[in-house]
Amino acid sequence: MHPALPATIASILSSAGLGLLAWLGMSIVLLHARADLASALHPLQMCALLIGTVLAAALLAPVPGHHGRSALSSWRTGWSPRAKLLGLATLAIATTLLIVLGQIAPSGGRAMALGALGLLLALSALSAVAAIAMAHTVDGPAPGRSLVLPMHLLFALALGLGLLFLLMAWLLPFGAGDSGMLITLTVLGALLAACLLLYWRDVRRSRSGDGRDRHDGGDRPLRYGSLALLVAVPLACALLARAPSLAAMPWLALTVGSLLCGAMLERWRFFSQPRTR
Repeated sequence: MHPALPATIASILSSAGLGLLAWLGMSIVLLHARADLASALHPLQMCALLIGTVLAAALLAPVPGHHGRSALSSWRTGWSPRAKLLGLATLAIATTLLIVLGQIAPSGGRAMALGALGLLLALSALSAVAAIAMAHTVDGPAPGRSLVLPMHLLFALALGLGLLFLLMAWLLPFGAGDSGMLITLTVLGALLAACLLLYWRDVRRSRSGDGRDRHDGGDRPLRYGSLALLVAVPLACALLARAPSLAAMPWLALTVGSLLCGAMLERWRFFSQPRTR
């Protein structure tokens, strides 16, 4: 097995899971007092919590070749242990939220608890993503460091929102996968692609003073593939879904799959690169 594959899979799964939990937490904060929507949103919230928790748990998976101290004993010395601790906190909050949603009857106190837990879930999930980005910033190459944090946040938010939109289209009677969802995902993909282009530019400039990298010929197909999957395919799906004779749901599923594949390709490219770039 290529050594970059486990890190790539863990990165994509954890980013998607943390992003899904962050969006779910924000939606719970906004809708926790809407008793009229509680029964309709309950299946969506439970399913999103379960899927997000399982995916985010990939953050805690051991990386081959790394046998350092536990996160609890070394959180003061590095961002990777801090990210794992924040991941644990996120999973604990998500589990508590599952219990509240599944076991406590609707009431004013339950609504307040949901609002507080939703806020904590969103903050904890985004903090975990930020800690992961900081770990790559400190341990990774100097070029483009300022773009690592927004790239990680956009990866998580785009993938998480895509999963949430799919669940909404599947579970909600009023969420059939409209074109607005596709446009939103296309915009997030375009923002992510813009960050990637700036990051790659900074890396090229660090390798050669004139900004032209003479050693990345084999890297270009991966970059072009990532851009196509993050921007071109979602844009095409958004345009095709506007046709009145075509259902939006298949295009939504294709868009989410394209974003996942684009993120996977970029993460693979990143982890397979020498760490001394």
